Amino acid sequence: MGFSTDYSEVNSFELIPKGEYEVIIKSIEERTTQNGATGLNLTLVIRNDVEQKYQNRFLFHTLWKRREPTQADMQVQGYSFKQVMSLAKAAALPSGKSYESLQALCDELIGHAIRVTVGHDEYNGQHREVVKFMNESKFPECSHVFKEKPTVTADTVAQKPAETFAATPIDMGNLSDFEEILSDGDVPF
Repeated sequence: MGFSTDYSEVNSFELIPKGEYEVIIKSIEERTTQNGATGLNLTLVIRNDVEQKYQNRFLFHTLWKRREPTQADMQVQGYSFKQVMSLAKAAALPSGKSYESLQALCDELIGHAIRVTVGHDEYNGQHREVVKFMNESKFPECSHVFKEKPTVTADTVAQKPAETFAATPIDMGNLSDFEEILSDGDVPF
């Protein structure tokens, strides 16, 4: 069975142009760099329920933990209280709502729509997108549909392929030069 090339599902990975984009917060994870800096990494997806270019492309933004946090910053585990509140406001979370922890706030932010302003920056000689500003969405009712990846399970991996691509067996030549496979007891580690 043959096939034809089809580039309709192929993404190009040029820089997303500067401008405003409606996005949805896909995930928020705390990570520490090799240099010891800790940040909240936001994974944002350009919404596909709003007419705009670059739908389904990812943007990444990090809120960094402050080196010398203020008392207000300590309420949000040492991150900039102002930045965290700006994110919550952009996501249209209710003003005055109490949260037990920063994790509880982050959990509520997942799936919320915001509007970001993208700029460009240079880091280590490479140009990249950066989120300059976060604001409330102009389209707060969100019906974005995430692209689904096929689920891979032990059953799908173990299935016999539907077709064989090699019509004739491959000649392996003389294999007498190879050693026998060692058992676990023969391995020194």
